[in-house]
Amino acid sequence: MSTLPLGRDDASGISFTTVDGSTWITLHGEVDAALRDQASEAMVFLMVQNAPVVLDVGAVTFIDSSGLAFLVQVYRVCEESGIDVELLDPTPNMLDLLDVLGMTDRFAIRRSDDDGTVRAGA
Repeated sequence: MSTLPLGRDDASGISFTTVDGSTWITLHGEVDAALRDQASEAMVFLMVQNAPVVLDVGAVTFIDSSGLAFLVQVYRVCEESGIDVELLDPTPNMLDLLDVLGMTDRFAIRRSDDDGTVRAGA
């Protein structure tokens, strides 16, 4: 199952799908309050799948407090359900913002050019 952002151009959005038994949520462009409906749809999809989550954030060009709140919410839902969650290709700026929230070390960080997963700050 897959969905693409609705009602917006391709410049920004949140999409989700399953890949090899994992739930992939891809954020791209400007992730802000305008994507609230897409974020809600992604959360419902995540909860129905009950599978490890990959948050692909490599194509995010801007993220505001509502976008960061979405990342934190995904983490908390996964933590409460015992589901693994990782960030794929976060920018240094995004990691700095998550660090301000005290969340950087909560996410497993993976780079698309890496074979393995490393913890932020490792």
